[in-house]
Amino acid sequence: MAKARAVTAVAKEPEPIVEEMHFRSDNAFLCLLLNRRTKAIRVIDFRAGALPAKRLFIQSVAQREGVEKVLLLVEKDEVSSWTRVGFVREGTVPGFYKRSDGHLVGCVIGERTASVEVSEDALKTAERTIAAARKIADGIDEPVKGMTVKETDKETAEEARDEVWLKKENQYGAFDAFGRDAARMYVEVTGKRIKTNYISAEFQDCFGHSLIEILRAPKNEQDVLGVVAALRWLNEYLKAKEIVSAFAFAPVDNLELATAFLAAGFRKTGLLAKGVLLADKRSDAILWTRKLADPSGGSETPADEEEKGADDEDEKEDE
Repeated sequence: MAKARAVTAVAKEPEPIVEEMHFRSDNAFLCLLLNRRTKAIRVIDFRAGALPAKRLFIQSVAQREGVEKVLLLVEKDEVSSWTRVGFVREGTVPGFYKRSDGHLVGCVIGERTASVEVSEDALKTAERTIAAARKIADGIDEPVKGMTVKETDKETAEEARDEVWLKKENQYGAFDAFGRDAARMYVEVTGKRIKTNYISAEFQDCFGHSLIEILRAPKNEQDVLGVVAALRWLNEYLKAKEIVSAFAFAPVDNLELATAFLAAGFRKTGLLAKGVLLADKRSDAILWTRKLADPSGGSETPADEEEKGADDEDEKEDE
């Protein structure tokens, strides 16, 4: 009996997949959204200024939890304070704050104080992937034939998520919280010669942005068509809810995902070092974004003009 009591005494509740952690001092206040499934941390900074104390707290939690990637989305004027403490500017989400862009800064957690940047090889790989994907995407019909897309419930989508991640079936989307107090919806896509796939959007009405996640990365042409149909359906759904922008992450060398995002009107607006986990492999990632609407009431900015504007801004900041 005494032995049984001892065993009970040391037993503890399993740690949550996603956990909020807070750091507060006289001049600093931030929240960490720790994701134990994807080994990543999203930082939400409530008080401007990236003090070294913030970086130390983030790094200590990340190292303790085995986290490999940390990222933030901030206003433009906050980027420099984070780069001064070892983070790297990695991309932009147009319309992240409705009328202003969100600037993504990230850090790869390692033994070095300075973060790892995307290599020249990764940059060239991304360019080759996008060039090859664009040729395929241009030939995908609108609408996609033979695919059925419909909204589904949280329980069904998360049950499929748990099964895919348990069996290691090319798992990609985690469907875990990326932001605080955000809503989430799910769609399923079915069709001939494809396995039912699930796509989710987490969105915040107050800011007008949405994170897009795909449960299983497509492996072949039919899988790609299914994801394209679902992404196009989601674009229209989010527009109807007056969501301004959508964004997603995908490996720099994944031709199928690049094809799907390009065919759904997304474009590359950043590169993240070790930015995504696909099938237990962490790799450099493309930040895919789409401006769904103009919050000022105008029409959606054409992708080529928007991309040119973003490139011009990047050049100015580099100078």
